[in-house]
Amino acid sequence: MCANRALPGSFVRRTLTALVVLVAGVAAVHVSGSGADPQPPLPLPAVPSLPVPALSADGAPAPAGPPGALFGAYVQGGGSGADAQMAAVESREHDLGRRLAIDHHFYPWDKEFPTVREQADLQAGRVPLISWNGTLNLGIDLGLQDDLIKTRAAAIKALPGKVMIRWMWEMDGRRKANDSGHPALYVAAWRHIHDVFATEGATNVQWVWCPNATAFNEGGNAPSFYPGDEYVDWICSDGYNWAPGRSNDQWRSFASIYTSFYDWGLAHHKPLMVGEFGAQERNPGDKAQWLAEAREALKTKFPGIKAVLYFDANKDYDWRVTSSPETLAAFRDMGNDPWFTPDPGPLLATAPAAPMVPGIPIPVPPLQFVPSTPPKPPAAPTPGDPAPPG
Repeated sequence: MCANRALPGSFVRRTLTALVVLVAGVAAVHVSGSGADPQPPLPLPAVPSLPVPALSADGAPAPAGPPGALFGAYVQGGGSGADAQMAAVESREHDLGRRLAIDHHFYPWDKEFPTVREQADLQAGRVPLISWNGTLNLGIDLGLQDDLIKTRAAAIKALPGKVMIRWMWEMDGRRKANDSGHPALYVAAWRHIHDVFATEGATNVQWVWCPNATAFNEGGNAPSFYPGDEYVDWICSDGYNWAPGRSNDQWRSFASIYTSFYDWGLAHHKPLMVGEFGAQERNPGDKAQWLAEAREALKTKFPGIKAVLYFDANKDYDWRVTSSPETLAAFRDMGNDPWFTPDPGPLLATAPAAPMVPGIPIPVPPLQFVPSTPPKPPAAPTPGDPAPPG
């Protein structure tokens, strides 16, 4: 952990802010998870009014940006080094007969980036998407990671082009629960990182917020983690067809996986992204057909999705596009469809999102975690009943 050289007054301000956020969030969780009546709304600073999204002819929000979707992937390399990774990307591009518009890279919180991979992407005309994993959000909120964040910001600023950063993706899931903590802590951490980058002059970043697609279904918690339109450039989600490898999962179409995410994201009038998607082989030809149907769904049902990145790896299950000749052919057809070869200029030229009043973040709305009606008290357990889950 890097030492924090922030001024004492700044540290105290961040500490108090984080504690206020934490207390508000914990209070909300306590109310929503108990049999007590909801507390009266807490007074919050006024939230700046947001622009009303444009509507299409059928009354639905109109997609942001020009028609088409940027086509990209994470391509698993044959080794851990940057050379092996870039060789795998170039090999897949040879299979496709085209350049990837976006090349996806993964980094732990404390691993240095950018590296030669991002430099190679920009030189070749690709946009690097950096998936930067998180750490304990409360430490970020308190400013304890500021030196590391400033170092990353300075290095990104020095790059000769635009970069996308997808910080702490899938923050809603079990794997990230310990670091994410309460959604209010995640939101405060996202905004803090965003503001440090802006202060350091790293304005060549587009910020990609990316929960799991399933977390947008009814009862899902993705919206609780949203940092706000002023802090997000792309709204993203990850979703897979887990059958037949994962037991008890049904074979699901691309459209069924992403409909809830699409409906929620489109209302925010931001370009949408599929950060990771994939399918496994089942019966001969099924995976290829799944990709063909995904291709058509993106063109006809989801025109607001402006970037789509396949997870081309053998991890947990075999998602690779080389799992069968038919699958590779379907992936090649998708990549060379004119819908997936738009001019990236208009999407990349957009200035990064920023709060209306710099230095004063919009408030975390803790009341979104409080039920609107009093919850029913739990029934008294009968002797021998197991204790309810914590």
